Amino acid sequence: MQPSYIPISQVFSQDQRFTVPLFQRPYVWNKEEQWEPLWDDILGVLGRLRAREDSAVVASHFLGTIVLEQKPTATGNLPRREVIDGQQRLTTLQILLKAVEHAISSQLGSSEGDSKKAIDLAKRQIAKLTANDASEEEIYKVWPTNEDRAPFKAVMDCDTMNTSIAAGRMAEAYVFFHDAAQDFLNKGDPAEMARILSEAVRNYMRLIVLDLDQGDEPQAIFETLNAHGTPLLPADLIKNWLLWEAARQKLDVTQLYETYWRLFDRDHDYWRARVGTGHAARARIDTFLQNWLSKETGEAISPKHLYDRFLKHAENLKSQDEGFSVLELMASIHSDALRYIRIDLPKGNSRFDLFLERLKRLGSVVFYPLLLEVIARSETDPTEADKFGVSLESYLVRRLVCGAQTRSYGSLTLTILKSVRAQDKRPVNEVLDEVLTSLDGSDEWPSDEEFRRNWVSRKFYGYFKRDRVLMILQAIEHSFQSSNGKVEPLMSFDWSQLQIEHIIPQAWESHWPLPEDVLPEDRKSGIQGIGNLTLVSKKLNPSLSNGPWIDHENGKPGKRSGLNDNTMLIINRKLLDRYRDGFCDSAISARADQLFAVAKDLWPR
Repeated sequence: MQPSYIPISQVFSQDQRFTVPLFQRPYVWNKEEQWEPLWDDILGVLGRLRAREDSAVVASHFLGTIVLEQKPTATGNLPRREVIDGQQRLTTLQILLKAVEHAISSQLGSSEGDSKKAIDLAKRQIAKLTANDASEEEIYKVWPTNEDRAPFKAVMDCDTMNTSIAAGRMAEAYVFFHDAAQDFLNKGDPAEMARILSEAVRNYMRLIVLDLDQGDEPQAIFETLNAHGTPLLPADLIKNWLLWEAARQKLDVTQLYETYWRLFDRDHDYWRARVGTGHAARARIDTFLQNWLSKETGEAISPKHLYDRFLKHAENLKSQDEGFSVLELMASIHSDALRYIRIDLPKGNSRFDLFLERLKRLGSVVFYPLLLEVIARSETDPTEADKFGVSLESYLVRRLVCGAQTRSYGSLTLTILKSVRAQDKRPVNEVLDEVLTSLDGSDEWPSDEEFRRNWVSRKFYGYFKRDRVLMILQAIEHSFQSSNGKVEPLMSFDWSQLQIEHIIPQAWESHWPLPEDVLPEDRKSGIQGIGNLTLVSKKLNPSLSNGPWIDHENGKPGKRSGLNDNTMLIINRKLLDRYRDGFCDSAISARADQLFAVAKDLWPR
């Protein structure tokens, strides 16, 4: 490698192209972590230049290192160097230069004479660093990876500051740097400030440029450079390996990328969004690949060792098949990515999709590797997945209500996954039922008796997460609506607009006198039980509030009238029909039993 320590004016002054290969990640720099610190560094140089006396030496600022590989070009084309490392930095510098050029240009209208000439010179000094003397795509000095080309062109092609381009991360970077440069220019004489700003960004911001020799291995260098401190995702390293391997196998890398990997870069905001909480939070694409690899290997995969385990898996595939093709590996990842989206964003109307929606609210993400396998195996017969969903949902809900431990769910996932794969001729739902019914001890599938005992006696509200209680009540409502073939077709609800309502309110003292045979502590416990809970709309909830069940003597409506006039939910119609004359503490237990009859069939053992 041949290193050079040079200002960015020297990097961009020649007519040449810096192209970003497909294996690179999309543009991910942001205001807080990169743009603001970069501008702060520029302000530091500007301060030193303004304070310089005569010809005193002014310290430059080191921007970091970029690694380039010279690529052959056809006769008549501009020289091309491929960016092995540093594409985020080079792309940002081009956007910065364009923003500074426009900010300086905006000073021309209010200037004249020598001042105008000086400003125009500063603008032209910057402008020649942002475009090659060429046509079509060769005009761009930096040419990003596929998904970033359109937003990059939108920024680099605009003639002046144009707020209409401000959509997307690159446009946001442009607006940030333009506003920052404009603010600096407005703090002094326009000509002098333009001169200093041009000089600072051109000559005092420096890079180390490493040009690879012919014998250097770009992939190994890329991985080494990004192994220490650079926030590169494991998914970026996996993408890098796949595309380099495809090139080694002399496959059509561009076609493979477009067919099997592009969706990750196209839906950047979805796949690179961080999911999870605290130290467990990571990019969604890494979470998906962790689940995919666990499904493929049948082993628990640590997110910290995701890339290493991927390499081991790839090497195992190579050792098992001399004709190993990376195409099949990329196709597997792509197919499971589509299945993962279905799991993560369930939108269908099947029983399995309903299970997926409830599973998200239960928070049992450890089952995702198993679900990827189940969806793949049941694509020819979706009823298998429907039955599978009913059984696993029953197992999880019953154990939730019974307060059972969840720490073994990770190992249980792998046990079921191995059984499904070992018995690939059997329906997946039959394999699941066989595994679940064989469990005992702390892993047992609760019986009807145990389920009922906990259902009628346990505090639901305040003990379980509120969204899980909502899920249970909504599942009961869904069951009411779908089980009776004589009623109108199932109504479509925006479930997010429903809230939990206590029939006997939590603040009961003013409106619900305590009967002589009921102790205060018994009521306080009972009102949090499932028998005292129902669903109401967000708008209706405040009007019901702490009111009594029966209407006030002064004519003010009670809860019964409020529900009767405003609810279409069957769970509430049944409540109103059964308790027309009053609702009391003993009714809580009776209604819990009534709801259990539904729950037992909804989540069968």
